This record gives sequence, structure tokens and C-alpha cells, in this order.
Amino acid sequence: MDRLRTSVVLPWILAVIGFPIGGFLAQQVAGPAATVPAALMSGLVAGAAIGFAQASALGLRPLAMASWVGGTAAALAVALGLVTGAIGQIETTTEAMVLGVVSGALIGVAQGALLMRAGVPNALAWIAVTAVAWAVGWLITASVGVALAPGWPVYGLSGAVVSQVITGIALWRLVPSRDRLRAIA
Repeated sequence: MDRLRTSVVLPWILAVIGFPIGGFLAQQVAGPAATVPAALMSGLVAGAAIGFAQASALGLRPLAMASWVGGTAAALAVALGLVTGAIGQIETTTEAMVLGVVSGALIGVAQGALLMRAGVPNALAWIAVTAVAWAVGWLITASVGVALAPGWPVYGLSGAVVSQVITGIALWRLVPSRDRLRAIA
């Protein structure tokens, strides 16, 4: 079995813990993501937690980790701010899935740029995969009965598990070796 499968993919899936931690911290810092300013702050906090969990799972070096975390945080903040500004607080499954597509696409752009810089073939596919994974994450969360009205900036643990599995499979397919990930700098 390829070293990437055992040394990155399992920790990547376990990085799911960044979602509930990020959501909780964002609620504590900014309150519900019901207004654009609160959504921006929530996105920054939750995105930083998620990005840190993912970058740690990838074993990125400090500069690359900072880029991954910062890109994830900025992308989630912008996405959450844009969607909240356009439709208000997320309250329906459809609105949550829209947020997922927008968030996933912007996060995919930020993270995909780092993968491209590392010479990962087909790194642009990361954008689409992340957009789909985040939409599915929100769909799962809404489907299991988690109330969307409290203004959570990210989906719940059930959605996070599924989205991390989807992106973990894509990571395994896209990144040929751990050495390639170390090239991110």
C-alpha cells in the first residue's frame, strides 16, 4: 500500500475534529453567522480551525501550514460573508447546500493553489471535489436534523465525516506521494 494512503489519508479523515471545534469557537467569538460581520468573523475562526486540522494531517511545514490555514480561513470567511449578505442567515437545506458549494469552491481554490505550487497533477480538480464535498457535508447535517437556524458557520460532525472521506479519497488519487506535499512551501 502506498505510504500516502497510510500516512496522510487516515489522519486527513481524522482531521474531521476541526469542524466541530471550529464551529464551536466561531460561535463563542462571533455569535451566530446571521449578519455579514458575524459571518466574516465566524468564517475566519472556523476556517482557521479546519485548516489547522487539515494541514496538521498533511504534515505540512510551518510556512506551508500557515498558507493552508490562512487560505482556508480567508476563503470560508469570504464565502460565508457573501452567502449571508445575499440570502441572510442560513435556515434551509437548500441555502446550506448553496453555502457549501460556495465555501467549498473558494476553499478549493485556496488549497488547490498550494497543491498546484507543489506540482500536484490535476490540482484544479480539488476545487470541484471540495465544492461537492462541502455541499454534501451541509446536506448530511441538515438531513440528520441539526438545526441550521442557530447560525453555525460550518456543518456538523456527521457532515464533516462524509466530506473528509470524499476529499480524502480525492487527495489519495491526486497526490502521488507525501514528498509532493512536502514541496508545498
